[in-house]
This record gives sequence, C-alpha cells and structure tokens, in this order.
Amino acid sequence: MIKKLLLCWLSLFFPFFAFSSVISTHSSSIDSAIIQRLSHSNTWKKLLVYEPDSWTESGVESAILTDDFFLAADGRTDPKSELLATINAFSLPVSSDDNLHAQCRFPARYQWLKSELKLTDETVIPVRCPEYLKWTEEGAAESISVVFASGYLGNPASYYGHTLLKLNSKDKTRTRLLDTSINFGAIVNDGDDPLSYILKGLFGGYNGGFSHAEYYFHNQNYGELELRDLWEYELDLTADQVDFVLAHIWEVMGKEYQYFFLNKNCSFRLGELLELIEGVKANPDNNLWVIPQSQILELDRTTLDERSLVKEVSFHPSRQSRLYEGFASLNAQQKEYVTEAIENPPILNSASFHSEPLDDRYSVLDTLLDYYQFVGKAGEEDDELAVKQSYQSVLAHRYRLPPGVKMPVTQELAYPHEGRDPSFIQFGWVHTEGAGSGARLNIRPAYYDSLDAGLEHSEYGELIMGQVQLSAINDKVMFNSVDLVSIKSLSTKVTGLPGDERTAWRLKAGLQSVRFDCTETCLTLQLEGDKGYTTTLGDDVIVSGFIGGAVRDNRQGSGNIEGRVTLNVVTRMTENLNTQFEYQHKKQLDESRSSFNSYRFETRYQLAKNWDLRGSYQYEQQGQYTLLLGHYW
Repeated sequence: MIKKLLLCWLSLFFPFFAFSSVISTHSSSIDSAIIQRLSHSNTWKKLLVYEPDSWTESGVESAILTDDFFLAADGRTDPKSELLATINAFSLPVSSDDNLHAQCRFPARYQWLKSELKLTDETVIPVRCPEYLKWTEEGAAESISVVFASGYLGNPASYYGHTLLKLNSKDKTRTRLLDTSINFGAIVNDGDDPLSYILKGLFGGYNGGFSHAEYYFHNQNYGELELRDLWEYELDLTADQVDFVLAHIWEVMGKEYQYFFLNKNCSFRLGELLELIEGVKANPDNNLWVIPQSQILELDRTTLDERSLVKEVSFHPSRQSRLYEGFASLNAQQKEYVTEAIENPPILNSASFHSEPLDDRYSVLDTLLDYYQFVGKAGEEDDELAVKQSYQSVLAHRYRLPPGVKMPVTQELAYPHEGRDPSFIQFGWVHTEGAGSGARLNIRPAYYDSLDAGLEHSEYGELIMGQVQLSAINDKVMFNSVDLVSIKSLSTKVTGLPGDERTAWRLKAGLQSVRFDCTETCLTLQLEGDKGYTTTLGDDVIVSGFIGGAVRDNRQGSGNIEGRVTLNVVTRMTENLNTQFEYQHKKQLDESRSSFNSYRFETRYQLAKNWDLRGSYQYEQQGQYTLLLGHYW
C-alpha cells in the first residue's frame, strides 16, 4: 500500500520517474491521463491504422485484418488496450529469436513511445533486430520518392494510374533500379473473370497488402511491359522522418487490409504511410474515391516547415515514349533508313549506311533498338523469335561503332501535378426542340474526355466513370444519362512502322435516354463497342473512323441491336480552345425502326486551370443546344 501511494505521489511531481521505473514492470502504473492522451492521439491511431466505426464501443476499428498485428486480444477495436499491451511488450525479456520481440516487430511504435514517454536505454533495454536492420540496410535510405505511373487502358484496375514508394539509397554509385520500392495492391484470385474482378474490386471482395521489391521490377512492369510513363516525386523529409516512415512500413508489410478499388486503394494506403509525419497531407479529403493523380496534386500543394514537400520531380519515359520521341526527332533520311532496315535488315551493312555521319548512325540504330523492344510483345512465338533476332543484330551493329552517348530527346512534358483536378461538375442552360428550355447539371467523378484530355492523360482520348447528367425542363427533372464507364482510346502518336498502327477503340456501358425530350421512363440499359482507325492532319487535328454497335433493352421502340458507322474529328484550335464533331449513321438490326443519322458538335474554352465553358449542338431526330460552365475539383 505504501509503495502504491509513493508511486502515485512521484507520478504527480516527477512523471518521468513513474514512466521510467514502472515500464519495466506494469504499464498500469503509468498516469492514466497520459495513457488516455496517447491512446487518442492521431499518431497512435495512424500507427494502428484505426478508422471510424460506429459499431464498436471505442468508435474505431483498425483497417488491418491480420491478427498478429495486435498485441492485445481486443487491440483491433480498443486503442487504449493495444497501447498498454504494447508498452508492456517492449519491456519483456528477449526470447530465443530477437526478431520476434515487440521492439523488432513494431519499431515505429517503439520510436514514438520512446519519444513520448522520454524513455532511455536504461529504462527500456533496446533489442537489436537483425532482420529489420538488414531490410533497412542499416539506415541506407536517404529519402523517399512517390512514383506515379500513368494510366494504362489495358487493365481496368490501372485506368487512373498507380502510385508506389521508392526508397532512395545514400549510395550514389549504384543504379536507382536497385533501390527498394514499396507497393500496395489487391490479392487477386487466379481465374477470376473480368466481371467478378470489377465487382469484387468495387465492393471489397479482395484483400490487399504491402509488398517490397527492387525498383527495377516495377520499372520493367510499368515502363517496359505496360508502356506507362513514370514520374518520380522526391520528398523533402528529414532523416528522422524517413526512418519513422520506414519503421511503420516494416510493421504493416505483409499485413492484410480490405481492398476497395475506388477509395481504399493503392494510393490511399501509400498516402497513409506518408501522413504518419505530422503536417503531411497526401490523401484528398474526398472519401468516395481516391485517384492517384489527385494524390500527386495534394502532395504538390503541401508545405512542411515552410518548405515545399516535393523536393524534385524526375520523368522516366516508357519504352513507347522513348520510341515515339526518338523517331520524331529523326530527319527524313534517318527515318527512311529505319523503315528500310525493318523491311530489309542487310541495309545496315551497305556502304551507303556506313558513309553516313557517325551521329546519324547512332540515331538510326538507337531508334531501331527502341522499336524492336517496343514490338517485342508480339503474340506469336515465331514473331517474338524474329523480333529478338533482329534486336540482337542491330545491337551487334551498335557495338561495332565507337563509344558514343545517345543524344537526349527534348519533348513536351505535362507534369501530373500541373494538371487540373480530376473530378468535374457542369451547370448551365439546355434547349431541346419540342420540349423547351431549362437547366442542365452534369457530374463526372473522374476523369477526362476528348476535349480536356491533356498530355498527362491519353491525349484526345476519354476515360469516364460514374457520370450523371440531369435536366430540369418545364418543372420536370429527368435523367438524360448515367455513364458507368466510357472509354475511347486513340493511337495518335505513332511511328507508322510495322506493328505500330493507328488503331482506335471505344467502349461504353450505362443508361441512356431514348430521346432528348423524353420525360417519362426513358432510360435504357445500353452497352456500346466500336473498333476503328485514327489519323492526324497536322499536329492539331485528329480524325477517327469507327465501325461498331450497341445492344440495349428495347424501350419505346428503340430496338435491341444497333449497328453504326462513326466519324469523329477533334481539333485543337488554340491552346485554350478545342472542338469536336461527330457523325453517326445508325441502323437497327432487329428492324424495330429505320436507319437514321446523328450529329454532335461541341466546343470547349478553358477559362482557367480548373474552369471551362462548353457549348454544344446535338441532333438525333431532334436538336438540342447546351451552354455549360464547368468546374474541376
């Protein structure tokens, strides 16, 4: 009894004595106000990845599903219980394996509590953690970079891009490709069909987790195989801040979370790691969807201790970008040699080629190497073998030349952090022939269309999800359309070399009104698909032709099956003014109604980075005019 009274008295006047002397025995002797404050602190909640949950007594529940992440039986839902168990575990004696000690399993918790409780090596004996030290290479990481991979239309999970972390080594003598990278992704079952994949991704049917690998693995996967440009954002963090983030990464590595494609995704979870540092804002406030580019925009806006959080931005072009920019930089004679060498490889042995200036031969051979790497993903095994042999032949020619450095290609860059915000809302005026005038509201959660697709997107393309369009005319509010997904891919920057064709395709799924003036039950479920060809007229006019069709629920005689031919022209008039014209000839293949033509003309004027003004005229058996003010957010 006397001992307890003495401890209570000491904790009032000498709190450090209470913490340091008691932590090695029972955490329950630590002042309860301190325990309460620490267990409710933002840092502790971030370390345990607690999220709001009204169904638990504490009001929170950890996003981590793996049981061994918690030291208390109820630690997943009780921050205080987990804190007390953690403090106790840090002072336990070492077992046969140092790596299993709580200090080694949870080094970020240990660093933080040691600082908050002002513990010393005498009060809590530090444990050496061989596996953790090996993973961090004894503190070899000098800084952290966020790497943004541009969108990839070949995989629904990658439409909006991807982010990962790169741990930059202090050793400047080794290649950056050997740096450690941190990735978060869904754990996908083998054999899942595309529909199951999308539905599970949207509604939490998959678990996800962090993994680490040498950076060359992701550089190869994203930049070389999926042909995605990579942007590296190095963060201006102190050595202690870097160590703290690395310690937390070690804690969550391999632990499972529930994965959601729209919000609790790769970018969100990586952002949580960075937001462990007080003052860092990585994730946008929007809780419904988190897009990788919106995270890049958020990081670019963040300041830390009155300095910009982003220290340096580096661009790492994909294999495709290297080929396109390299080929575009060639003069007419060099392009002719490249084209002929693909059709007739012995031209590289000719006297005429060997008489060309050395720099010209460098350019031709380097472009051919990029070309064969680009087309090396041919589906047929015989084609892959032929491409490999051609690549090796060109490489041999390159090695026979005197040493030389490949000239860098100057290209127009649009940095992701300089782009507009990804979400879009429009409001304005609409007039429909036969129905009258009224108001129009259009909400597009993400991402871009043909008129606002900048260089940081698939230029002149389209990628939209969840777009809703409403009109209010004559005191009636009606849904004009609900686009679940709308994609248009145009190959605009192509070389024209074999295997690099100007292909185009479109895919759209959603609800569409059967007529502009329809005010009753007019929405019909519709799936559309088109395949076509794209060409360019100069640098600023893109012309595409498509053949395709649509299947729909037959509503008000609209028919079930439609065939169509489409002509689409997108023009960049000035830096701020774009226009689009589209003509379609449609025929109902089930003979429900006769064939007809439709037209659409739309123009966009960019008022500011996040504001634009659009006007349009559409005709499909009747005409419709709109004038809309748009804001990106």
